[in-house]
Parts: sequence; structure tokens; C-alpha cells
Amino acid sequence: MTARHVETLFCDDIRQEVAGKVSFIGVYSSNLFVQGFPVVLPKLCLAVKLVAAADDQMDRIRLHVLKDEELVREMIVDEQQLAAASDTAEDGPNDAESHQFQVTQFFVVFSPMHFESPCTLRVRMQVDDQEMHGVGLAVAKSPD
Repeated sequence: MTARHVETLFCDDIRQEVAGKVSFIGVYSSNLFVQGFPVVLPKLCLAVKLVAAADDQMDRIRLHVLKDEELVREMIVDEQQLAAASDTAEDGPNDAESHQFQVTQFFVVFSPMHFESPCTLRVRMQVDDQEMHGVGLAVAKSPD
């Protein structure tokens, strides 16, 4: 059984390609270094995936993007929107060992994105009564 979890990817751009492919441009690992503060990025994108077992019933998702503890974006997804955003897949060959899971993906785009000082950008996702945390992105001054 697949336990619910959140995967977060931070990048400069997200592009929809031919045949349903998605390209992530300028992917950050755990840090985004800038020359100094304050700074304005022309664009910053987040790809947020919720992975769960295929039979995991979810009725409502609340997605928060935080800059340290400041809420900078909120998305509320109801059951109907959730069904439209989810795909079901298998993790291996079709046998007794394989497990089906559902992946629900959200794209969050900030254009522009302002940073007044060093901070951590993070994702919190409330799925029904369960809160989950995505990986954070530390925004810091570049080491000289």
C-alpha cells in the first residue's frame, strides 16, 4: 500500500509539451542563491504532487505555499476538481506484487516573485484531516 506523501519541485519554468509531456526548466535542489536582497525573480514555479494509494478516498485538499510562516498562496481543491487533476498508475508489472496509486499534480506559478530577505519557501498540504509537508527551498545570499 502506498502511503500518502507530497513531492515538491521548484524551478524557473514549467512547459506543457507535445503528447502531454511536461518540461521543468531550471530546477533547484534545496537552495536558491541570489546576489542580494531585496530581489525580484521574474518567475518561480512549483510542481506539487500528491501520491496516494489508488483506493485512497480524498474529498478536499488545501494547499498552502509559505514564505517562512507567511502564507503567499492558497489553493482549495474540492472532490470534483480533485478527480479531474488525478491520474492512476501502476508501479510495476501487472501481477500480485504490483500496486496501483494515484498522482494528483498542481502547478503553482509566481510571476514575479519578491524576496525581501533570506527565507525558506515551503509547501503544506491539508488532505481531509491529514497535514503533509513538502520539501522546502532555502532562498539565501550567494556565498562570495
